[in-house]
Amino acid sequence: MIDLLAEPPSTDIAWQIVNAVLPSKDTTMWGHVLQVFASVLFFLGGLFVAYQTVVGIVATAHTGQVLGNRWHQIWVPLRIVVGLGLLAPLPSTGFSSVHYILRDVVARAGINLANGLSGTGIKTVAEDGTTILPVSVDGSTVAMTVLQHEICAAVYNQAGDLWGWSARLAEPEGVVTEAAPEAGFGKVVTWSYGGTCGRFSYTVPENREAFTAVRREAVKALVLKLREEAQRYAKLAAETSGLSSAAAATNAVSLDILSPRLVQDIRAAGAAFDEAIAAAAKAEAAAIDTAGRSGLVKAAEQQGFLTTGMYWLNLSQVSSLTTSLSNERIENVQPRVDGDFSEALDRAFAALRLQLSGEAERVSLSANDFSAAGDETADATTKLLAPVARSIIEWAATPSDDKDKDAMGALVSSGHAMLAAAWAAIVAGGTIAAVSKNAVAEFFGSGGVNYLLDWSKWITGPVFLIGGLRAYVIPIMPHVFMIMSGVALLAALMEAMIALPLWCLRWLKMDSGDDFAGDSVRLGILFTVNIFLRPALAVLALFGAYGFFDVVLGALDSLWPTAFLAQTGGHVVGLLGFLFLTAIQTYMIWYSCIKGFGQIWALPDRVLTWFGLPGTAGESGLVSGAFGGMLALAGRGGLPKILPQAPSKHEKLKEEGSPK
Repeated sequence: MIDLLAEPPSTDIAWQIVNAVLPSKDTTMWGHVLQVFASVLFFLGGLFVAYQTVVGIVATAHTGQVLGNRWHQIWVPLRIVVGLGLLAPLPSTGFSSVHYILRDVVARAGINLANGLSGTGIKTVAEDGTTILPVSVDGSTVAMTVLQHEICAAVYNQAGDLWGWSARLAEPEGVVTEAAPEAGFGKVVTWSYGGTCGRFSYTVPENREAFTAVRREAVKALVLKLREEAQRYAKLAAETSGLSSAAAATNAVSLDILSPRLVQDIRAAGAAFDEAIAAAAKAEAAAIDTAGRSGLVKAAEQQGFLTTGMYWLNLSQVSSLTTSLSNERIENVQPRVDGDFSEALDRAFAALRLQLSGEAERVSLSANDFSAAGDETADATTKLLAPVARSIIEWAATPSDDKDKDAMGALVSSGHAMLAAAWAAIVAGGTIAAVSKNAVAEFFGSGGVNYLLDWSKWITGPVFLIGGLRAYVIPIMPHVFMIMSGVALLAALMEAMIALPLWCLRWLKMDSGDDFAGDSVRLGILFTVNIFLRPALAVLALFGAYGFFDVVLGALDSLWPTAFLAQTGGHVVGLLGFLFLTAIQTYMIWYSCIKGFGQIWALPDRVLTWFGLPGTAGESGLVSGAFGGMLALAGRGGLPKILPQAPSKHEKLKEEGSPK
């Protein structure tokens, strides 16, 4: 059972806000100002009581009943005592009794109730929450990279056998070495094939030994599997004149000189690599997320309900790490075809390209599969935009089969994937601009290079914007709304601090009726109850919106691939069209976020409509206006009202059926 009147810990943010408005002990400038204000009201209240006393004496003498027929109620003197008692300022601090009731009863109970709700919800998330689902889609590219280096080494050794020359064969599990100081990271795992056949490497993430070991084993499996396949090309390139056409490649396949299932084998090996990397990254995410969630529970206990929205920010941070683990781009130094045994190497790689192109007519390959073998012969524009196009289209066209899919985690991971793709495009553009003697500069000149790079900004810019919204902005919105609800609580307390002394004067009015609280003070009581419920309503709205948003986002994710393919008739659209479709989907997600999590600060105002009072947009009207027209809102010079207005006298008389 929650102790509503227990004092929250001093580290509770909401309680710090309350104490900032109404300090516990010290006399402040705010207290002195309110003391003067309350003293004047107390004096005016005394005059009003004296006036009503005279009126009551006259009414008693006229009717023979105490206080006359109209005010002959037992509650009248009690109301006067309560009103003056609540209004009288305390000499020590300057605050009135009603202010301390607001702090120690209304606000304290509301904060404790909200803390109890948030603690229960966060513990449920910590016990039952799902982890982020990292996705690795580079397996086929890694397999093709390994195959190219293995083919180079096999051809070199086959051709140089008569001369006693040999190329180094990389250790299947790679070799860990220290990276160069300017690299920015500590260690790398390198698979080196010598000066002619190049090398490829991965970084060694700090404190991720288990993930590094799994990735080395996955690459080892690729090396051992493809090393045998490379021997086919060694014999073909070193002992024959190679292949001159796709028909020759078909004949080589039919004679079992080359494998008839090369692409399928590459895809299968790449899928196994992806599965191993994704499982390892998921294990890392589970450990990181568990630590983050346990820390979140402690933070909720110490800092209160205002930290409840931090879970989704934690999700974004963890996703950034796990996405970088599962989708780290392999650093590849390609084999040289202008050195020793260049003709044999040319024949081997030409045979590989012909075999891939011949088999591509029968097997549907992804963009990454083609790019791995053909990027070095692609035009400059394709090199520049391919990292964006391939990464985004692979992400959109590859559905997840995990039944425990976390829709918010998938959203964040997709955002980081888009940001990584955009950075890859920038790096590619920098590479093109840095090389002075390349095909672009020779054909277009330096001005042509700048033109292409300027044009690519219209592609990479929207990718950055959409990726940033998905990865950082949308996940942090629940926390932003919770902080805004704390600001709204502060504003409501400040308004109540000023309004309550005036409200106490209403207790001095001798209302007719059989209830202790007369008609003139009931609305103020309802507003006070609203302050009490405001923190709890914000927490309830947060957890309700999480379920709502997860369902809506999951529905969008499941329907969007179908709509994406249906819109294009089953064909893969261009990058620009895909960006438009993704922008529309991001807008739909943003709208759902505002409508769902926006209830965190809209609900305390809207709930009053259930009591028959006119609700207002409250603080949610401010954020809607800010996102829709920030400059227009700033020009208005006003803020939305924290509490709803009482019905007008005309509306009240109309409801009673006696208009005057």
